[in-house]
Amino acid sequence: MRTLYMTDENGDYLRVDYNSKEKRVRLYVEVQSEGGSPYYAVIKEGKITIERSVMSGRSSGFSEKFRERSHLFSTITNKDILRIIKGNYGISSTKDASKSKENADAEHKKRIEETRKRYFVQEDNPYHNASGLTGTIRGRIRFVDFIDFLAGWGLAMGSFFYFQYSFIALGIVSALFGLLLGLFDIFIRERQPLFLKILFFLIAGLGSYVYGYFLM
Repeated sequence: MRTLYMTDENGDYLRVDYNSKEKRVRLYVEVQSEGGSPYYAVIKEGKITIERSVMSGRSSGFSEKFRERSHLFSTITNKDILRIIKGNYGISSTKDASKSKENADAEHKKRIEETRKRYFVQEDNPYHNASGLTGTIRGRIRFVDFIDFLAGWGLAMGSFFYFQYSFIALGIVSALFGLLLGLFDIFIRERQPLFLKILFFLIAGLGSYVYGYFLM
């Protein structure tokens, strides 16, 4: 699987994960005006199979998030990706869009021209090589990651007080939360996990457990 990504002039983060062999593309958007709220859609062989808000878990009604940014996604130069997308959300190559200028409104044409030279940056998928791990550790921390930090910290401290100031309980809950969070990111959110976030909970959990077990 390969990845393309970009950040537009409004601060919106767009990413495209694709697998040419499986004919599968995932479009991912973080809307800056909504506090970085993430949305993603999966297109397989030209059909939209998944459309979801990561924050709410809702699985419909977000097509406009991608349609509004079709002029940006259309700057992708990889023809295989565009063939898999197959025009969904109005995404087509800038060349094709130019051919249909007479059918497009003035604003849409202007946005196409402005983004004609704005291309997605390609990178290897971090799951497929060791260097990807470093990139993910240093990677972009998103709004949803702050929510995860707060939720994990709240659960860990809640267990600490519930079990009468038990550092062992705090450590177990923190480490378990870190592991589950990684699995949740991969299988539910379908995004590469932020290993810095996972390591934080694992190290904090291990340190708390050792402190409670040996020193208390």
